[in-house]
Amino acid sequence: MVLSDDEIRRLFLIRKTVLQLLKDRDYFVGDFEINMSREQFISKFGENMKREDLIINKAKRNDSSDQIYVFFPEEPKVGVKTMKTYTNRMKSENVFRAILVVQQNLTPFARTCINEISSKFHLEVFQVKFIAFMIFGFHFRSSLCLVVKDLH
Repeated sequence: MVLSDDEIRRLFLIRKTVLQLLKDRDYFVGDFEINMSREQFISKFGENMKREDLIINKAKRNDSSDQIYVFFPEEPKVGVKTMKTYTNRMKSENVFRAILVVQQNLTPFARTCINEISSKFHLEVFQVKFIAFMIFGFHFRSSLCLVVKDLH
C-alpha cells in the first residue's frame, strides 16, 4: 500500500525530529541523518514504507554500550503483545532504553506492563500529535524570532 504524500511527510518530519532529540541527548546521530531530504527519505524507505521500517538504534557518543531504540508501532493503540516483542528484542541485544512513537496511546494493560518492567527498562512514550506539536512549535518559534528580529 502506497502512503499518501501527507503521511510520508508526517513520518519524515517525525523521524527527523526524533533524530534531533537523540542528538540533543548526546546519542551518536550523523548530521546527514538529520539533514536527509524528503526525497532521500523516500528513496531509503520507499513509498509503501511501514512504520516498523523506521526503527532507530543509536549509542551514546561517549559510551557505545549505552544504547537506545526508537520504535514506531504499526497499530494505533499499542498493546502488551507489541510491548513484549520490543522488550524481548531489547533484552536480547542488551539495550535498556527505548522511545515508542505511538499513533494514539497505549492500552491500559500496556501501560501497566511499562510500570512493571520499569526496574529493567526505561521506556518513554511519545504520541505522534505531541511530536507534531514539537515540529510546529519549532517552526513557529523560528518564524517568530525572524519577525521579531526584523522589527528591530
